[in-house]
Amino acid sequence: MVHEHQDEVFGIALRMLGDRDAANDVTSIVFLKAYRAFGRYDQSRPARHWLLRIAVNECISAGRARTREQAHRAGPDDALSVADRAPLPDEATIAREDRARVRHAVADLAEPYRTVTVLRYFSGLTIDEIAAVTGRPSSTIGVQLLRARALLRRSLEVTA
Repeated sequence: MVHEHQDEVFGIALRMLGDRDAANDVTSIVFLKAYRAFGRYDQSRPARHWLLRIAVNECISAGRARTREQAHRAGPDDALSVADRAPLPDEATIAREDRARVRHAVADLAEPYRTVTVLRYFSGLTIDEIAAVTGRPSSTIGVQLLRARALLRRSLEVTA
């Protein structure tokens, strides 16, 4: 199961958290939790959805923990010295810069929108599969995807 799903779990974690080290940590935690809970897992259901649900929940938890940690470490004046996340002018190609802009715009989305966007457009899940992973109704997922696209469109127009 690890061999089959580790790349996808890591990819979701990376896109949701934007940090390779945090994504590696979350990926390890996901498979550790899956191993511990395997006896409770309903094997008639797809393992992929089960693992992705664990991954999304862990990413949300890790993001919250990181936010709390940063709030305790950084003072208000430190916010002025935060590095710009925009791509550097000397990066390889315009296409690479565009991909970076999209990744950053997705990372800046609020949690429910970021989750559904990552699962739909980066992992290729259907709306029903996303509903199964997140435990939200399909109609809610559809609305969140529409709002996420509008937010991304606005964000990308501002940075263009």
